[in-house]
Amino acid sequence: ENLRNVHEITAEVLIVRDDDIPVLLELPMKNSGKLWECSFKLSDDKARWLLVRFVSGELVDDNGENAWNLLVYGSNGQPLKGACLQRAVGLQSGRIIDFKIGKNTEAAKADFLRERELYPGNWRAASAWWSMLMREKPGEETKAEIRRDLEQLYETQKNDEEVVAGLLNYFEQIGLREKAAKIREAAIAANPKGPMAMLERRREVFTEKDTKKRLELLDKFLADFPQQGQMLDSLQMAKAQLLVNAGQFDEAATLLASMPKKDGNFYNSLSWDLIEKGEELERALAWAKTGVELLRNPDPSTKPPYLSETRWKKSLESQLGMVLDTYAYGLYKMGKADEAEKAYEEACALTKGLQADINQRLVECYVKNGRYDKAMAAALECVRKGQSSDPLIEQYKKAYVKAKGSEAGFDEVLNEARNLARTDLRKELMKNLVSQPAVDFSLKALDGNFIKLAELKGKVVVLDFWATWCGPCLASFPFLQQVYEKYKSNPDVVILALNTWENKEGAEREALVRKFMEEKKYTFPVLFDDNFVYKFGVDGIPTKFIIDKKGMIRFKSVGFEGSKMLDEMTIQIDMLLEDSFYSSVK
Repeated sequence: ENLRNVHEITAEVLIVRDDDIPVLLELPMKNSGKLWECSFKLSDDKARWLLVRFVSGELVDDNGENAWNLLVYGSNGQPLKGACLQRAVGLQSGRIIDFKIGKNTEAAKADFLRERELYPGNWRAASAWWSMLMREKPGEETKAEIRRDLEQLYETQKNDEEVVAGLLNYFEQIGLREKAAKIREAAIAANPKGPMAMLERRREVFTEKDTKKRLELLDKFLADFPQQGQMLDSLQMAKAQLLVNAGQFDEAATLLASMPKKDGNFYNSLSWDLIEKGEELERALAWAKTGVELLRNPDPSTKPPYLSETRWKKSLESQLGMVLDTYAYGLYKMGKADEAEKAYEEACALTKGLQADINQRLVECYVKNGRYDKAMAAALECVRKGQSSDPLIEQYKKAYVKAKGSEAGFDEVLNEARNLARTDLRKELMKNLVSQPAVDFSLKALDGNFIKLAELKGKVVVLDFWATWCGPCLASFPFLQQVYEKYKSNPDVVILALNTWENKEGAEREALVRKFMEEKKYTFPVLFDDNFVYKFGVDGIPTKFIIDKKGMIRFKSVGFEGSKMLDEMTIQIDMLLEDSFYSSVK
């Protein structure tokens, strides 16, 4: 419907492939009267599932976030091996890359079962099915079901080392660790250069915590098990990051220069630490400049095959903005503030003013250069957009005093801008309002008590799904603690952090979480999730739900986007505390 009056349409076809990276086709369509048409020949023998949407400039028709999809069939009239599996995985998550398809757990189950019925030897389908069972019905009954299935599959394919290597994880998950160890040891002894040995050696590399030892293990792995293609690229980038972590910057730069595909974005990681510390600035600045040049003139071979040309270029713009920020920071530290100013301005433009730290450095640079009016205008715009920070406000005030002669009136201007930002954010939040009943639960808390969600009706409830291994979860916790401190004396607000997807179970899990909370000195209540993460439709963590007084989910956020979380959550909670909210919504 939204493409009715356009003059050009491109059909984007995402080819989901069997055990390989998806590939996107961009097909210009021809207008033949009332119809737009295009055609292509599917010659990729790994193709298993196709997703289709239509694009014209910024406009997209993806069937209401449920892209059209087609399974690939064989000459026998049945879906090819892996086709139903690929669709089942997509339906579980609700998306593949940036194609939205609508999450449908029941349809996913049907596809899993059909794949297993058509191809009972497909161990990947069995593995995906077992993972789903473990998530939905954890416990001994499920483990027993998986054990029967697993042992039968193992007996039929025990001579295929690659399959067995993929199955061993499940032997361990269901309590057959000794059997898994014996199978692994025997396979490695019989074939020291085989798939099992390679998998075990790679596991050793990435479980080693000491950076220098991990580098040694990685070098030996690559010598003993030569890689190629995407895997080699991935491992070389991992090595470059390890070299940076170990402070071996020259070695990292040499490795990057030797790679056939040059990643300009990685030069940001290479140069940032040195520039931030003010060490070896000339060398670090040269590396940042290399990153800028590579991103200005990208190698076409570095485009991911699953991204459209337009989306790839947009991602490069954002990456270029980040590297320009690093480059500008280096110039600033070297006393070249005029040059830094230009680089910062471009960095802010490319990142759309959405990076509070870049905004702050631009404003600081303006102040350094005596451009107080520019500093005030940029800072005010950042505050109004909700993309400011305390250091930015400090620079804003400094510019204001320099320009006006005193700080008289500053607080009024600042508060007015903040109020405008909150008003705009409130309007935006209302547009994205959710209306879904929250699933009731009764879960054990860290203090040993049980909390039942239904008993909290009449209060505003925040649920934050997290795990101790989740970096974004942990990055968000200082802000969650601030929100908790703000409302802990309000009897109408309850904040609960639901620990989920941990690698430990039972008492070990409780001890792990208790130690974490004590060490970090967080005081918000923690509950131990018992599979409700899936009943709430969580695909990734952190995911936060804010539930109104009537037990309806009203806000959902996935991931962590920085300090703006504090203002956003405060506004959301305050909205749901107001009686007027309930008269304005259904």
